[in-house]
Amino acid sequence: MEVNGIGPISGSQPVRKVAQPATPPPTNEARPTSPTDVLELTSVNPAAGEVDLKAEFQMQRIAQIQQQIADGTYETPEKLNIAVDRMLESLLAE
Repeated sequence: MEVNGIGPISGSQPVRKVAQPATPPPTNEARPTSPTDVLELTSVNPAAGEVDLKAEFQMQRIAQIQQQIADGTYETPEKLNIAVDRMLESLLAE
C-alpha cells in the first residue's frame, strides 16, 4: 500500500507489491552473543530457622486459656466485673 500525503481519502486502490531490499550475503564472522542470567545460591537464610518468640508465646497463652476454659476456671467474678464495667463505660461514652 502506498500513502500519498495527508488529504481526503479517495477511492480504493489496488495493493501493489513493494520491492524488498536485497539482503547482504551471510558472513563467516562470529556474531556477539547476548549475556545470560546466572543465579547462585550460596546459603540458606540463617534467620529462617529461628523460632519466632512472640508467636511461640501467643500459642502458649492460647493453650493456657483454652485449658482454663475447659477446666471452668477462666471466668471469675473479678473478670466478669471488669468486663461489665468496660461495657458500661463504652455505652456511656457514645
